[in-house]
Amino acid sequence: MQGESRASPACSTVRTLTMKIRAAFALVFLSYLSAPLMAQMQIGGGTCSSSSLSGVYSLTLTGRDVNASLMFAKVLEGVGTATFDGQSKVTFSLTNNTNQASGTAATWTGTYSLQANCSGTLSLSSGDTASFSLQSYNGGKNYIVTGEDGTFVLTGSGSLLPTAACSASLLNGSYSFNASGFPLASGAVSGANNVSGMLQFDGKSAVTATWYVASNGSPTVTNATGTFTVSGSCVGAATVSDSSGNTYALQLVVTVGTGDDFLLTAASPLVMFSGSGRIEPSTAPCSAATLIGPYSLVLTGRTISAAGALTGSFQSTGTASFDGVGSVTLTLTANSTLSLGTRETLSGTYTLASNCVGTVNITTGDVASFTLVAYNAGKNYTITGGDATYPLTGSGSVQPTSCNAGAVSGAYVFTGSGNTLGNVMGTTSITAANSISGLLNFDGRGDVSGSWSVETNTGSTSDTFSGQYSMTSSCVGAATVTDPAGSIWTLNFVVTSANSANIAVDISSLTSIFSATAHSTFTFPGLSLASAASGASGYAPPGSIFALYGSGFVTGSAQATRIPLPTALLNTSVTVNGEEAPLFYVSATQINAQMPLDIQPGIATVVVTNGTSSSNSVAVSVPATAAPGIFVQYPTSQAVVQDQNGAENSSAAPAHVGDTVVAYFTGGGPVNASGPLVTGAASPGNGPSPIVESAQVTVGGVQSTSIPYVGLTATLVGLYQVNFVIPQVSPGDHNLVLTINGTSSAATTISISR
Repeated sequence: MQGESRASPACSTVRTLTMKIRAAFALVFLSYLSAPLMAQMQIGGGTCSSSSLSGVYSLTLTGRDVNASLMFAKVLEGVGTATFDGQSKVTFSLTNNTNQASGTAATWTGTYSLQANCSGTLSLSSGDTASFSLQSYNGGKNYIVTGEDGTFVLTGSGSLLPTAACSASLLNGSYSFNASGFPLASGAVSGANNVSGMLQFDGKSAVTATWYVASNGSPTVTNATGTFTVSGSCVGAATVSDSSGNTYALQLVVTVGTGDDFLLTAASPLVMFSGSGRIEPSTAPCSAATLIGPYSLVLTGRTISAAGALTGSFQSTGTASFDGVGSVTLTLTANSTLSLGTRETLSGTYTLASNCVGTVNITTGDVASFTLVAYNAGKNYTITGGDATYPLTGSGSVQPTSCNAGAVSGAYVFTGSGNTLGNVMGTTSITAANSISGLLNFDGRGDVSGSWSVETNTGSTSDTFSGQYSMTSSCVGAATVTDPAGSIWTLNFVVTSANSANIAVDISSLTSIFSATAHSTFTFPGLSLASAASGASGYAPPGSIFALYGSGFVTGSAQATRIPLPTALLNTSVTVNGEEAPLFYVSATQINAQMPLDIQPGIATVVVTNGTSSSNSVAVSVPATAAPGIFVQYPTSQAVVQDQNGAENSSAAPAHVGDTVVAYFTGGGPVNASGPLVTGAASPGNGPSPIVESAQVTVGGVQSTSIPYVGLTATLVGLYQVNFVIPQVSPGDHNLVLTINGTSSAATTISISR
């Protein structure tokens, strides 16, 4: 009998309890599964409209005015806010710095629209006249724009700002930042540089700055002090002065309610730059060990002469591997005015001081020096510096542990900047500066299609494309696409976030090169597979019950009526690595299924099929060990728990201290089965099938001292149970957490009475 612990004195109680449970639970189990278990955007994206953008967003805007002689006549860098009314009206409120004037406040208004594919247009008609391509992503929490106003080629982006009022107290602590900009001479651009450093805010009004400015040579260091303010609308300003008497005006926008992140621009008569900052942890000093393992790498560079002429461009994507003790290897594919698609392997050493600032020195493959900044507890880094040819800036983040073609799946909006190339007497050179934005659609199996718009300071051109792509296990990809005119374009890309929702893309042809960032328009499709109990996204252990969210799976709905479970309902099936998964339930937007028992741990590919139609493929993680999720009484967080009498736990029917109760969960991992385990079939009913890993249960943070049984629930599919004694806790509702082999379930609620 499942639920027994043969050596436990509670054996008879447990046996009685589980017999009652089976009769009651067999009737209600499918109803728990057939309800939507969590709010989740649909697999393969969703549907946008103008209402997708509604509220106050941050705004960072950069512009370039490069004339026919490739001289930087003007540059613009600004930060502020963008207010979308959810219908058609938009207002930009920002402070702009140019090479000719700094600190100019501007208010621009106009209209916008978004199509169902999350792409649209934005037109400014008051304060400035400008036309933009507009894309929304992350379910409307973010947007990007590219366009022109007759003077500048413009690129901008933003995210939904906190709804609560901001104040100076939000900026409190040490923040790292990185930025790109220009040295100035008498109001003219005189080169290109990159900036990184630290800003120390006191949460009141004082700020201390240390930053490193890198061009082609060794970085120069600036130390400055001053004051700052933050308004209730999360827009701030700071003025700092260095020991030489140079004064810098900084404009800020706080982008999260905790004050952990901000955008900034800075200007003085000698320099201007724009970038972003983020808080550094105060409790964990950095060292070389803070960065360890493979990270994504996006590395770009540009050369601007002392006269302000754009003479060279370098764009690359790849990986950076830090060994945790001081050695680093950069592996990348680069496009430049000198060559396209060049594979490079660079190696050298790195250091990190306790304040998370250090150095990278490349000695093999190239000679280059960088300032290195680690942040987000070592999950991210930035480098700014240069080699003998380019001032360079780079960044990276922890990637998925492994990738396949399904790691990029669904629709991604993208934006970036680049240059038109020409050939004069056999030498490739830049002939114009422009920007690009568009939409990439990956099917998760190797086909990619999309559209883009290329902007100059006089107008835009649009095109469509299609082709094939591939992805390595190190999360680096490549694609070859063709437009209707027959032009061939190469895309080199790298996954830049652990959930594959963000990628960096370099786009090149014989006539153009671009460096862009791309974002999944809605929740990344791979995260639409989740534990059917907890809703934890992106993974499911073998044998566990998972939910898959999407759209257009089937007309109507159906649930299984027999065990063994069927592998098709209403002509709809799910495959995992090509193997059909048993189905509990299907509807147009949700499928509940069991992860096959024989799926090997690692990255698996999931596809939904209805007749001859297939969904996009998505990559999901299959852990080798437990990932428990306790079932809840949807839509509440009340755990599915039954007492000795089979009564379901609730505030009206609480458990008592000392009672033995049963909580139901999935994702329990390997077991010592009492009989054969078959995918889709009932768990063995001739004895207990306990898990092989250690487990503990806490109620309100108090550990249960008696757990007679943790294992499969007999005669049901993919269901586990934990029988435990309620510890000494006060009456009321408490968090219930199950931990197996160090992995804890999401907290659920259990009601307790004396």
